[in-house]
Amino acid sequence: MTKEYVVFDFETTGFSAQKNEIIQIGAIRCDENQQEIGRFNQLIKPQRSYVSSEISALTGIYARDLLDKPVIEDVLPDFLAFIKGALLVAHNAPFDVGFLYQAIIDCGIREVERFEVYDTLTEARRLLKAKSYKLENLKDFLGISVRSHDALNDCLVTVLLYQHLQEIEHPKTTLSLSENSDEQLSLFTRLEDEGITEEVRRKLGLPVTKALVYYKLDQDKKWQVYDVIGIAINQEYSTGFSLCLTLFNEDKVNIHSDFLVQMQKKNFMSEMTE
Repeated sequence: MTKEYVVFDFETTGFSAQKNEIIQIGAIRCDENQQEIGRFNQLIKPQRSYVSSEISALTGIYARDLLDKPVIEDVLPDFLAFIKGALLVAHNAPFDVGFLYQAIIDCGIREVERFEVYDTLTEARRLLKAKSYKLENLKDFLGISVRSHDALNDCLVTVLLYQHLQEIEHPKTTLSLSENSDEQLSLFTRLEDEGITEEVRRKLGLPVTKALVYYKLDQDKKWQVYDVIGIAINQEYSTGFSLCLTLFNEDKVNIHSDFLVQMQKKNFMSEMTE
């Protein structure tokens, strides 16, 4: 991965970009190192369609919630500025990109950069083996518990999914460790400073007494297990923590704390292979 990316999601009044409208934009921008650098979250007042009871039941957004919100013409320029120069990532991207282009047309915006788009739905079907590839079902696989069909929540799940797919597609180079015990000892000493303490374990909801493990698909799509020897908390969210793990004989990886907690369960492997 060589550029920043924006994971985005729209909630809409229906499924037709021509007949329906965007009522919520959610987006998360990450840098080349997989670190979040910005969020965009905005409810939008529709002008030519209405929010049905079915849409309200699905999204939790009601017409009354949108009465005092800005219209798409006031929001879209800011969103285009937010995504400028980034790879666009979405789950079932043709749906969201279709609404994005229609909004651009409706707002009369003429000069827009050409978008580079990555569809996590298509790539998940290619790289993962799952019973369902709907985002609301994949969030269990990713170990994150948030309400589905909220644009920003769906972005949180898609970020984890995209990063997981990238780990499969582009495996990181393993660390080459010397057999010299003194060098190995200095490595452990350095990583202990990242804090796998009892306090950190309790804060993240991890087991206090047992060794921590991380599961990763190898190139043959088989699960491999690595000992976690370092944890750094990158950022705290309402849904948990963004972590950077250091693995034994492995490079650093980024993961959501909820997913790491799931990996410590005895039945994790059986659930992954079902």
